[in-house]
Amino acid sequence: MLEIYREACRVQRDGRLGDGGRARKVAELDDEILELCGPLWAADLPPLEGLDNDYRLLTNEVMRLMLAQELFTFVAAKPVKQPNGETQRVGATNNESERTLRAPAEARKTGRTNKTLTGARRQTILTSVLQSLRLYLPTFTLTTVLAEIQHWMEQGRSCFTKHLEKLKLDPPEHSVLDRVLPQPSG
Repeated sequence: MLEIYREACRVQRDGRLGDGGRARKVAELDDEILELCGPLWAADLPPLEGLDNDYRLLTNEVMRLMLAQELFTFVAAKPVKQPNGETQRVGATNNESERTLRAPAEARKTGRTNKTLTGARRQTILTSVLQSLRLYLPTFTLTTVLAEIQHWMEQGRSCFTKHLEKLKLDPPEHSVLDRVLPQPSG
């Protein structure tokens, strides 16, 4: 599976391929996934024990994503122009986002900060907003961050809300944060 993933990353970087070539390569990668995972998936096994069950679950998830054509979307996706003007390839994983938020998460976990749920929520929100602004603002400085926030206060909405509207997306009904760090009661 790892070799198939690495091949998908190579195909994404291959500047010689057009849209049709990428689509053909994705179909070939899907065939490799089917050959590798198909037999176990088709067996439709009940829950197993230990690592065997982990492998069964992984196989089922990989097949679900492949059949929904969601496994290799990053291969065919066009590079994305960020609001700050930079253009980046669509990532194959969320590793960059995970790395960005790792330090605050580690600080919470090791007890170096935020002894309360309220403090943990506050730091999570601030970190998320600042890291999102890093991608949004052409120049990320204290002055530009404060100017952007002042603009939000004057407009009554943030640049993120405007970006959702531009993309014709509805804002989420519930915050993921409420599941991870629920609102403190009382």
